[in-house]
Amino acid sequence: MSTSQIAFNPCGSTVAIAAAAVAPLGVQVPQTSDPSGQYRIVNAGSSTVFLGVGATAAAAQANAVAPVAGVPSAAIAVIPGAVEIFSFGESAFFSGLASVASTVYITQGSGV
Repeated sequence: MSTSQIAFNPCGSTVAIAAAAVAPLGVQVPQTSDPSGQYRIVNAGSSTVFLGVGATAAAAQANAVAPVAGVPSAAIAVIPGAVEIFSFGESAFFSGLASVASTVYITQGSGV
């Protein structure tokens, strides 16, 4: 069944990712028994988080960089209060850069 038209179904534990002025080493969201590579991401903080994603903890940390004019970044900007569904590799690591300490909650699952 295609997961493109069904509601998001969490299939694992929620992991809290700390975002800070200096991006911490990436944290892996544990694989579930039904890995789809889809993640529900919630920015519970009061500032935009530049979310770095990678195949390793170091790659996620290195990707958590805020873009500036003329210099693109691999980070995904997640505004305060945002709830997003993204597809990444099934064993992705995550790190966050933010102007003030923030928490991003990530849950693996399937659907939109």
